[in-house]
Amino acid sequence: MMKKLSKKKKYFLLAGVGLLGLLIGLGLVFGKNIYRRLRPGDEGAKEGVLAEKTEEKEEFNFDWALWEDPAGFSFQYPRQLEVDVHPEDEVYYSHLELTDAERSGLIVILCNDTEYTKISDWAEGDELARMGSSLETEIASMPARKVALGNGRELAGLIDRDLVLYTLDKQPEEEESFWQAVYNKLIQSFRLIPLEGESEEAFNQWLGDFDTSGVDIVAPVEVIE
Repeated sequence: MMKKLSKKKKYFLLAGVGLLGLLIGLGLVFGKNIYRRLRPGDEGAKEGVLAEKTEEKEEFNFDWALWEDPAGFSFQYPRQLEVDVHPEDEVYYSHLELTDAERSGLIVILCNDTEYTKISDWAEGDELARMGSSLETEIASMPARKVALGNGRELAGLIDRDLVLYTLDKQPEEEESFWQAVYNKLIQSFRLIPLEGESEEAFNQWLGDFDTSGVDIVAPVEVIE
């Protein structure tokens, strides 16, 4: 016959079983937490994805309108913006200010003759442009420069064959993401078009004198009032 276990042995046996159960339980808990952290698509990963999404730039659902200026250029802009043409300004061929009634900041577009023959000379010699760091780019299929001036302000410029300088000056103030989205579209959509009263044939001949590729040929259009 098997000997009965003494009370002392029973005590140690029960304590060992309890300890073993506790260790197994702790192992399951910690293992599950580690599994959650490492497994893609789990709760930890979802938290990371959400964090990244909150850092993405705000998106705006703009209703885009087309502006054709009698000074010979066009661009797209949000229809909600107000465009002040400054008819009192007799210095520039075109002086536009784009503003929003509910937001601070604006974008200024200027067009006038220049003494600079190359856009690189403008970036190095213009009083405002040389205050920032410039980057070579292309606007309207032509060599251009973008200048970062700090605090969200950016300036872009290009010069055509007739030594006319076009500048786009973004001054966002507090609404930087809004104006950055508008500014990006302005630059992307900026085109040279016939002057008011100029024929398409004359314009295409003039445009063909540029040593560029992929230039957009456009027909004369009416100016948006």
